[in-house]
Amino acid sequence: MIQTILFATDMGLHTHYLLHHVNNLASQYDAKVIVVHAMEPPGHLGDAVVESYLCDETREEFKQEGISRIIDGVKSRIVDVLEDEFIDGQQGLSKIRDVRVIPGKPVEVIMSQATECSADMLILGSHGDETTSANMLGSVTSRILQMSRVPVYMVPLVRNIMTHAKAS
Repeated sequence: MIQTILFATDMGLHTHYLLHHVNNLASQYDAKVIVVHAMEPPGHLGDAVVESYLCDETREEFKQEGISRIIDGVKSRIVDVLEDEFIDGQQGLSKIRDVRVIPGKPVEVIMSQATECSADMLILGSHGDETTSANMLGSVTSRILQMSRVPVYMVPLVRNIMTHAKAS
């Protein structure tokens, strides 16, 4: 029985398309939805900029406050997208119980959140915007399919369909 669905999103171009699948499955199973977005670490360039321009005391304060502000901003953006998607009166928004923005590597974040919320199903796209071929699985999706202990509902993201939809 499916009671909790974890929807992993990168907030890419295909988010609206994926939300239709999330909404349909949540309605079909009367399941609650937890939305999770993994926020990747800033990387070497970001760290170097902070190191170069801030003193030790200010640097730590900036890192803590800056990450919190970014998380709040990303979460707000996700909530806005969800509200825009379900503004036409669909009941999908009522199925969403939580929106989580977690710093870390996407596979680790998704797997830990699936365990934490006792997800019965994961929903994610076949690849993110950075994948060059529509026939290729993205690296995150590939790893999740290999590691997940619960069913994964993978939505194929065919670029031709999405390109055609944008042109309409």
